[in-house]
Amino acid sequence: MSAAISPPITVEQYQRFEGYPGLKDELINGQIVLSPQPKPLHQQITKNIGRLLDAAVQGQGYTAQQNSNIRFGNANMPSPDVFVITKNEWNLACESDEYISSAPFLVVEVLSRANRKKRVEEKVKLYLSQNVKEVWLIRPKRKTLEVIRQDRRAFARDRIALPAPLEGLLEVASFFTPEI
Repeated sequence: MSAAISPPITVEQYQRFEGYPGLKDELINGQIVLSPQPKPLHQQITKNIGRLLDAAVQGQGYTAQQNSNIRFGNANMPSPDVFVITKNEWNLACESDEYISSAPFLVVEVLSRANRKKRVEEKVKLYLSQNVKEVWLIRPKRKTLEVIRQDRRAFARDRIALPAPLEGLLEVASFFTPEI
């Protein structure tokens, strides 16, 4: 179960937050949101998608990354499971050792029972409002992939095309394999 446990705070205040052992945290609309650490299935799917996306975007000027907060303004620092960003933006963040503050091109959220529908929709709206081109919602138990863009929502069944200008197709079933 995830829970918001704070009054509205700023990114600067959040960055001083020490967190709680065993819980993941992120800042959404000024609220610190806590959730349990991912279970093995969640971790494996995240790892699979990260590897597949990173391989697919090689040579296109992009990189797939995981486990990093992204700063959106003064009240938001979500932590998507996987995201795709330009290599240049990633390298600049590494050199400065600061959080990324520009929109990723693609965000992937692997959902679990701890994710409440309202909170998921809040994050999707946040990502799209910050010019993320596409959000993928993965439901591990159902083995589904929902693709969300500004103009539509759809489910991908067999293959998913990377959003333009990226090129490539990924097999949706490969997201759910035990180890790739």
